[in-house]
Amino acid sequence: MNDELKINRINPVKQQKPAPDSKRKKEEEKREHEPKDEAGNHFQSLSDAADLAHNTLKKNNSPYRFCVYQKDGEVFIDIVIIGEDGKIKETKKQNITHEEFSTWLNHIEQGEGLFFDTTA
Repeated sequence: MNDELKINRINPVKQQKPAPDSKRKKEEEKREHEPKDEAGNHFQSLSDAADLAHNTLKKNNSPYRFCVYQKDGEVFIDIVIIGEDGKIKETKKQNITHEEFSTWLNHIEQGEGLFFDTTA
């Protein structure tokens, strides 16, 4: 009999990352290419809606206006007060949500006017 001792070399097993689910991967890629801001998708329609509201506000001699603008790829909506010269005199509320904007547009269209809580 042979007095040799045979030892198998042990190599650590490298853990592999599981293959991503192809459906999930496609959805993630799709989301990466979609604009992240809902308002950004509708900048033109938001601007048009603000213009319609401005016509009603002008008729009622209201100094309030919506300021819809884009900055760094995002869309913002502010409520401002304009002076007699038509320039922004004061910003009353910055970065209102699309939901708030829609609510105020409905109030203006129904003749209820533009009102908001400044105490909060």
